[in-house]
Amino acid sequence: MDYITVKTAAELKGCSIQYIKKICKEGKLQCNIEFNDKNRPRYMIPVTALPESLQTKYYTQLRGKAGAEPVKTALKQDKKAGLRSFESFSQEEREQITLWKSILDDWQSYRNEYPGRKAEVDKLYISKCKLEHPDMDISLGILYSKYAALKDNRLEGLVDNRGGWNKGKSKIAPELWDQFCYLYLSENKPTVSRCYSLTLECAKEYYPDMVASFPSERSFRRHIETDIPLAVRIYMRDGDKAMKDKCLPYISRMYDKLHANDVWIADNHTFDIQSYDEDNGMIHRLYLTAFLDAKSGVLVGWNVTDSPSSQSTLIALRHGIKRFGIPKSVYFDNGREFLVHDIGGKGHRTRKSDPEKTEPPTILQRLGIDMHNAIVRNAKAKPIERTFSTVTMQFARMFEGYCGGTILQRPESLKRRIKEGKIPCDFEIREFIENWIDYDFNVQEYGGSEAQYKGMSRIDVWNKDIKAVGIRKAAESDLNLMLMRSTRMQKIKRNGVFVEVAGEKLWYMDDATYKHLGEEVYVRYDPADLRSVRIYDAQDRYLWTWACADKLLIEYITDSKDEIADAMALQRRTQKFIKAEAKAITDGMSNAQKLDLYAAAALKAANCKEKFKIVMPNNIVVVRADEESEQLPIASGEDVIIDLAKINRNIEKRKEE
Repeated sequence: MDYITVKTAAELKGCSIQYIKKICKEGKLQCNIEFNDKNRPRYMIPVTALPESLQTKYYTQLRGKAGAEPVKTALKQDKKAGLRSFESFSQEEREQITLWKSILDDWQSYRNEYPGRKAEVDKLYISKCKLEHPDMDISLGILYSKYAALKDNRLEGLVDNRGGWNKGKSKIAPELWDQFCYLYLSENKPTVSRCYSLTLECAKEYYPDMVASFPSERSFRRHIETDIPLAVRIYMRDGDKAMKDKCLPYISRMYDKLHANDVWIADNHTFDIQSYDEDNGMIHRLYLTAFLDAKSGVLVGWNVTDSPSSQSTLIALRHGIKRFGIPKSVYFDNGREFLVHDIGGKGHRTRKSDPEKTEPPTILQRLGIDMHNAIVRNAKAKPIERTFSTVTMQFARMFEGYCGGTILQRPESLKRRIKEGKIPCDFEIREFIENWIDYDFNVQEYGGSEAQYKGMSRIDVWNKDIKAVGIRKAAESDLNLMLMRSTRMQKIKRNGVFVEVAGEKLWYMDDATYKHLGEEVYVRYDPADLRSVRIYDAQDRYLWTWACADKLLIEYITDSKDEIADAMALQRRTQKFIKAEAKAITDGMSNAQKLDLYAAAALKAANCKEKFKIVMPNNIVVVRADEESEQLPIASGEDVIIDLAKINRNIEKRKEE
């Protein structure tokens, strides 16, 4: 950046050195203070701090001293070339033009009344104008310049030129502007001043002839606002997400045709609270699984958990159904805790490569609830996120363990509070969230767009709207059955059927399991009570209730004789049932029906004797040996005799034995 002395600045401006020093001291003119050998301050003024006209004058002088050609200025007739019509101005500008025309006409008529005293009349008229138009800047020079513009029919000269008729006309060379934009529109987000100084250095290297008339920093700042749309600046400097959040048109959802319990929106939220786990003493953050009624904004059901899971989703859904009834549909995102095969299906996670298997009905299907999934990678599709923001602002910040959502939001005293043991325990958060949601959040004012509910609370909106559509309810016993988890289809094995819990298989069977080996069934179970399960076939028909075969589960190496004895007793009991079933099959047969395999096979052969005949063809090909063979006896079928009487005697003899 180029700097000049106070003397040079005074010469450029045509004023005294004392005046330049004065405005430097008052801060009206940007400058740097340096000290000479005698420790006296010296003001060094950057050229960019001067008005553009003085900058041009300074660089023109430099070009003259260097022997370069002066920058050509536009001729006066060029300024008149593009005269604008009255209609091309804005309403405000047309009002300014009309006002100045009336003032100038009045001024000329006022002067004509006193032809010999025009100088005195001009002073009186300026005083008169200042009284009539106190908001306008009027002087003798301005009157003459406006009158000259009117005579030349340059209407743009009658309006305020600051940001007016010449707005958008750039004095920045395209090469310099492109270089500046390349530097400025970067994700590193450099400052305008830094980009300006780097562009100036590039101009010195590649465009030295443009340095003399290099525009001021203010010019670049103005053109950033006028030539680069805000959306482009945000996209290039802040990224794609910021552009989508701040610049793209948003979708307004219409709630007029939506009723209470039509749609429940589900999601998980991490509490911005550090808390103690009472069981193991660890410090962690709990999660909230919640369902929100889309119509009223009421939090209908929730569950506080150590980690989001499909079971937490079901607990929250059950909590909401018991309080507010069964919704018509639910709105899930694409998390694994929602898209589970036995809750609502895999949704968007379904792949073409997945094998086509018979799947048991999902929990949502049994409840008559439609499942809808958010578009993948579309976080804005979940209005419940605004609710979770309220949870953070109004609930999480009340606790000593508040840690913020990011490192920048984390309180400085959090480490001290953790060290002093002032953070809450898990049970405190679980207890207080119950009261806060129902007695604070749900009774707050409805924030939706429907004017008819203005001034009502969220719960009042739900109560009023649910009357128009009614409510779907289920008995406790039916709800327990419909909310049971289910396995995929499986074949009954030697140990019965299994349910996988925490990576371990729990087997279920009864005394008749051996009768159904290989049959395809699926299992419904309650994760809170794993003592028994319900078995269903592929057509979703209830078959049996089997108990847990926990006696078959023993450690790989165990010294407990009782465990081994129990397992072997179960094996012996099953073996006894199988033998009894086998004995019952043959006990009802008569002695005549009890044929063994040999006797049955011989009987079949005797009955089929007449069916075996060899028919020789007429065309016989004789095959002779090279040497004479011995004459062998020929066997005929007549020599083979089957004695049926002997066979029957042997059968009776075996039966007696």
